Amino acid sequence: MAVVRRISLVYLLIPAMLAATASLAYYGYSYSQQLAERERQAILATMTELAKEKLIGIQTAIAEADQGVFDAVDFADLPKLGQTISMTPHRSATVFGQDLQIVSGGTFRKPDQRDDEAFARLLTERVVPDMQLDSIGLGESRYLHREYDGRLYLFTATRLFSKGRMYFVVLEADIPYLIAEVFPAFFDVRSPNLYQVTDQKGGFIYGYAFSGVPADDVVELGFPETLTKWRLRVAQRDAGALASSETRQKTLDLVLIAVAMAVIAAGLLIMVAAVRRERRVSQLKSDFISNVSHELKTPLSIISMFGELLAMGRSKSPEQAVEYAEIIRRESLRLSSLIDNVLDFAKIERGGLPYSFDEDQDMGEVVHRALEICRPRLEQAKMELNVEIGEDLAPTRLDSNAMVLCVTNLVDNAIKYAAEGKQIEVQLAQEAETLRLVVRDFGPGIPKDEQSSVFDRFYRAKDIRLKPVRGSGIGLSLVKNIVLAHHGSVEIDSDGDSGCTFRISLPITGSIQATSK
Repeated sequence: MAVVRRISLVYLLIPAMLAATASLAYYGYSYSQQLAERERQAILATMTELAKEKLIGIQTAIAEADQGVFDAVDFADLPKLGQTISMTPHRSATVFGQDLQIVSGGTFRKPDQRDDEAFARLLTERVVPDMQLDSIGLGESRYLHREYDGRLYLFTATRLFSKGRMYFVVLEADIPYLIAEVFPAFFDVRSPNLYQVTDQKGGFIYGYAFSGVPADDVVELGFPETLTKWRLRVAQRDAGALASSETRQKTLDLVLIAVAMAVIAAGLLIMVAAVRRERRVSQLKSDFISNVSHELKTPLSIISMFGELLAMGRSKSPEQAVEYAEIIRRESLRLSSLIDNVLDFAKIERGGLPYSFDEDQDMGEVVHRALEICRPRLEQAKMELNVEIGEDLAPTRLDSNAMVLCVTNLVDNAIKYAAEGKQIEVQLAQEAETLRLVVRDFGPGIPKDEQSSVFDRFYRAKDIRLKPVRGSGIGLSLVKNIVLAHHGSVEIDSDGDSGCTFRISLPITGSIQATSK
């Protein structure tokens, strides 16, 4: 009967393995297609970055040429502006007064330009209103790329202040110069990519023809501020690279199918290991629920009992009523702290506890807040608290509420598991660019072989499990998560029989990014 059962199991496994092989083959094919698409998207992303770099470079070159003219303007000697224009990639420069009229002698055009009167009329009647000169900020540059009377212009304007008077300077760029001299400096013919500059209707301005390149493989971006009527198009010179990539991916598909049986065998082993791990985690969660239930039951029972005494008027004096109310308040805080721990732990389990970082926070104040929260429990446990907080601690970037939770968990851990030590020491000091927080108790300590596990979720030391000390096993796990989120580190030091010391190191400076939900 046992042999028949084994054979039946084998026959049941064969179709399962075949189905798994077919699934893996399909997955290999789908994955290869996805990989080819990702590679294409990566190429497009690279070309997009290159296009942005070219656009920024061209715009910077135009802006630097404009700024050179603006810096050379001497309103006391305007004819010098004409000399400056003759040596720059500009066709003209015009100076307007605060009334938006051309100042006397403020028009300068290169010798090849004609019809100054018509051009001045174009500037005054059409360009100035379109550029809204009166809204330009002092020293700000504003561009206008527009066609007037069948001709395309690029104007740059700025507002300048000189000797108590406001002026506006309008420059006309030499567009043929930009095409003939500036563009070739940015678009290398030896580049693996092809570049084109077109107008908004696709009309060719500059560059190279794209022969046989699919439209989906072309990156097209507009000039951000200057030549806004034009577009920059980028394509890969060697379109056969993608086809070669697809061929390589098909070979990978065959390899995936060939190793499918090995994958299935490995999958079975992983499944067995996963089931064992899941069973262990399930047991830990059951213990966690049991421990949390007992943790919640104690303060709830106390709150219920003393609330009932107050409700029935069984207090012998107003002082005793105040004492009952204080007990209820203390146990409520304890209950709230436990619930906060559970909620924060649940957020970590869902993918990360959200943090709200603020600049220039005082870690000393954070420690004081945490100790005030813990003070009722310290008094109840009759434990002595020694605090040493260094002076002139540098402010740092942190989530103060999270760090309060971190400190309270460490102190609460010492109260709960080292009560017989009757003493807790808390020290905060600055060492170079690091804040050091030390929480030391004088209880039984933690054995060396268990110290690496105390920050694991649900873990409780073996000796503690044998004592009537309830705990959820998540407090120190929260501490580690909070410290790591602050780019810090936490260490434990204990020889196993004379107390335990937790050391937290937090960087004072550095890039600490808030964790997203």
